[in-house]
Amino acid sequence: MLKTTLFIVALFLLASCSTVKSGGSKQGASATTTTTSSSGSRQFIDNISVTPSRRQDNSRSSVSPVNGSTGSRPAGVPSGAGIENYSALQFKFAILENATIEELDNPKLLSFMDYWYGAPYHYGGMSRDGIDCSGFAFLLMSSVYSLASLPRTAKEQYETSRHIRREDLQEGDLVFFHTLGRRRAVTHVGVYLRNNKFIHASVSGVMISDLSEGYYEKHYVGAGRVLGQG
Repeated sequence: MLKTTLFIVALFLLASCSTVKSGGSKQGASATTTTTSSSGSRQFIDNISVTPSRRQDNSRSSVSPVNGSTGSRPAGVPSGAGIENYSALQFKFAILENATIEELDNPKLLSFMDYWYGAPYHYGGMSRDGIDCSGFAFLLMSSVYSLASLPRTAKEQYETSRHIRREDLQEGDLVFFHTLGRRRAVTHVGVYLRNNKFIHASVSGVMISDLSEGYYEKHYVGAGRVLGQG
């Protein structure tokens, strides 16, 4: 009788044990394994954390979303203005530039960036199938600002522009970098937008980056202005 009782108790204890299994994940989706502490609160393991109120753009810069899930008015929209007065491109690039929607008042620039955003890099290229940094700057300046006199290479663009201080940068100015070891020769160019952001054709494709990012901060050469120079 004692053996039968012990056997029943053992079965009950085994049935009541909880096991934590790793959830399967589909390709392209991330899975997080959770466990429960003795206090009953859910904990994340493997040092994985999620901050749903922020997102990252392609330049790896964290920016707040323009329109949150709380139903609040998007950043930059005046209280007396309807959201319908702003285009989808203004919302999209307000996020990427970490700017208020009302700052993005150049529809030609927005359309140009939207068309080229993500285009692959190709040295010497001038098409949506592949473009390099100076070719992208040339096309942007000619298409958006009707400036057809910009030279084709980054080095020539630097030499023909009026050099300005970094703190004086405005939309449409050019920013230059050196990318070949310790040499300071200009080999890369981008077009400045605002809030330290610039758009360029990097080896990862056309994207928006931040001048304060480690790589660009280290390899920054200077800035040049070609608009309104006469």
